[in-house]
Amino acid sequence: MNKQILKLIPIVILMVLMGHTTRTNAQTNLLQNASFEQPFQVNGEANNWGRWHRNSSQDQFSDCANGYHKLPHWSQEANPVLVRQGSTSQHVGNQWDTWNAGVFQTVPVTAGSTYRFSVWSYSFGGNNDFPGPSEGGLQSNVRVGIDPNGSGLWNDTDVVWGGTANPLDTWQQVSVEVTATGNQISVFTSANWGVQGVNQCRAHLDTWFDAAELIEVGPPPTNTPPPQPTQPPPPPPPAITNTPIPPTPTFTPEVPPTNTPVPTDTPVPTNTPVPGGTICVNAFADDNANGARDDNEGFMGGVTFTIASSTQLVAQAVSNGSPEPVCFEALEAGTYTITQIVPGALEMTTAASATLDLSVGQVIGVEFGSRVRTNVPTPVATEVAAAPDGSSTPPPEVNEATSDSSGSGVSWLAVGGLLLLVTAVVLLGVLVFLVLRGQKTA
Repeated sequence: MNKQILKLIPIVILMVLMGHTTRTNAQTNLLQNASFEQPFQVNGEANNWGRWHRNSSQDQFSDCANGYHKLPHWSQEANPVLVRQGSTSQHVGNQWDTWNAGVFQTVPVTAGSTYRFSVWSYSFGGNNDFPGPSEGGLQSNVRVGIDPNGSGLWNDTDVVWGGTANPLDTWQQVSVEVTATGNQISVFTSANWGVQGVNQCRAHLDTWFDAAELIEVGPPPTNTPPPQPTQPPPPPPPAITNTPIPPTPTFTPEVPPTNTPVPTDTPVPTNTPVPGGTICVNAFADDNANGARDDNEGFMGGVTFTIASSTQLVAQAVSNGSPEPVCFEALEAGTYTITQIVPGALEMTTAASATLDLSVGQVIGVEFGSRVRTNVPTPVATEVAAAPDGSSTPPPEVNEATSDSSGSGVSWLAVGGLLLLVTAVVLLGVLVFLVLRGQKTA
């Protein structure tokens, strides 16, 4: 009996190890910085994460009942009450203006496998200060989504969103499952305080995210070869063709040729313009970093613009410092995300991107602000993600048609030359006066 037990011990140990390995592989978290730990990026999002947000048109910002969406602020949170895991969490919030935003991350995966993304969230809303209780009736509408093809665009039509939750004054977990269609997927956290028809403009509209997790819950299906037939199939029947019977020859009298005049005025085909809309973009030198182009501020060169639809990159251009914007014409009607990418010597003073709804015949102008960085030890070229990532500074100015404004600052070299010229003219006048006076005296 004891010998039989001893023989079973190695088998039991092997089974336990195999089961432990299987659970470990199935529960591996594929996210980078899943608990939103330091360091945080300059715009307030945790390292390895990007930002996204939804923008409403300017004329909607004054009507809270319409549930508009304005650029919120991202920051790190260290209050233990607002941290679910580790030492910090990701905060997104705004004061008085409703918003819809979050963070995202693109992760390499195996095509055909099923993945589950989940995150813990905490919301606080109302006119009283934290840690007072939230105002009843407010809705933060927290949810998570996965883009199975990994485009990194929150408004991609392929994004699968899970159900919404309203974790006011408490931590609550939300999740969603999707089967990957490519070799990467994008995961999104989202809170939407701008619900249409609900007046939610309050002094505090805040949401925190922490303890995110992306795990594989199902491997791709295996390819099972079809069963081979035991007997060869019968040959296919011969194809039936219709062989025409040659017609009986008939005698056709020969007709003499006639001179047909060739028309002299042949109409030239005209090019029909392709219907569509126009988006014009430019970059201005926001020296005072107030997010708006003042009369004494010029324009900035070397800023790269990208225009992307929900499925692909549409166009790209670089500003040249001229007041004239770069215009992209004949764009199909739809939603476009315009993103600015600044060189390493510059820092953005407006949002990194703007999302616009373009209709046929419409002309929309967008101006992005930036200024020269201060205390930059070594100019290193940096690039802001196109994704529809956003900015913690005010959004870019968007208008129906861009207007011209004058260019750059005062040239002190030109002022000095002008003063020198005026001095020379004055001296010449004095010399002529003295000569004429001497002649009269003589």
